[in-house]
Amino acid sequence: MGAQPVVTKTLTRRVSMANNAGVPIATEPLHQGEQFSPLVWLVGAHGGAGTTSLAHAIAAFGDAGQQWPAEDEFPWTVIVARTTREGLEAAHDTALQAQAGKCGDCKVLGVILVADAPGKMPKAIEQRMTVLERVVPTIWTVDYHSSWRETLTKDRPQWSPLDDEPEPIERKWWQKNKTDHTPDTIPVAVQEMAEEIIDRARQAQKHL
Repeated sequence: MGAQPVVTKTLTRRVSMANNAGVPIATEPLHQGEQFSPLVWLVGAHGGAGTTSLAHAIAAFGDAGQQWPAEDEFPWTVIVARTTREGLEAAHDTALQAQAGKCGDCKVLGVILVADAPGKMPKAIEQRMTVLERVVPTIWTVDYHSSWRETLTKDRPQWSPLDDEPEPIERKWWQKNKTDHTPDTIPVAVQEMAEEIIDRARQAQKHL
């Protein structure tokens, strides 16, 4: 699985939305327990978007499920969706909900699109992404990662931005370009995406 920032831009356009579009606003804090509250919450635009897997993989992320964490300590959120037509449309609706101010005090940093299959995305999906780009600051894409299909979420590794820099992975010639991680590490591209999102949230927090 890899991840690349796709676009960063200033929002200037507002678009109308249906009254029932988007996801519900949580009426109580999602964070429970004595551990630090997540700095960034992942909001699923639809079921199976990938918030649980990504929140487990990155220690600073929280899994908000399909709701806005409006009662939690930090307001920073990223919408998550799969790269299907249904997923793109759900992400668009959820982004419009936030743009219309119907997500409590939550602030959207961007959208993560998680690949639903290996290989190049269909042209129709790329066109839907172009539409989504008009209503969110940034879109990140997470490549298809086949090994995650074979393991339980609880058995997968976790990465923290406080972790030391990972050691370079040595591969034989026939292993080149197959993966950017081992089974015990998070893909480097996903770490880089997480670092960018976390840094953006920290910078925004200073201006609250």
